[in-house]
Amino acid sequence: MQLSEHFTLAELTTTNTGLDNEPNKEVVMNLKRLVTTVLEPLRVHIDKPLIVNSGYRSQAVNMKVGGSKTSAHMNGLAADIRAEGMTAAELAIVIAHTGLPYDKAINEHGWVHVQVAPLGLMPKNELYTAVFADGKPTTYLKGIV
Repeated sequence: MQLSEHFTLAELTTTNTGLDNEPNKEVVMNLKRLVTTVLEPLRVHIDKPLIVNSGYRSQAVNMKVGGSKTSAHMNGLAADIRAEGMTAAELAIVIAHTGLPYDKAINEHGWVHVQVAPLGLMPKNELYTAVFADGKPTTYLKGIV
């Protein structure tokens, strides 16, 4: 299923865990909103393809990959993305300065976690940098560090 000109549902639900990752209708609607309000306009703005490392995650997939118990990925509200030729910090800064209705953008140093607010809530436009220890984020600092 094509969600926008440059993004497919399969691209936002693929996992290499071997676990079921089939989204329900509500998740598909959230993914479509994420794509049409943030990912597609961002791709057009930077004029480069965005690579989706992770989009929707079922609860089982999220647990297997060590995601947060409250991860926005489980509701189809988030994607981890990167763009060729740009650092994660550069991409996060572009997201923050384009006026897109994102809720959070987190520089995870190899990718950017970007999410939209749940339907009916205003986006917070929060920008963070993850600080890692032993391969896991331990804290989040405001802004790009």
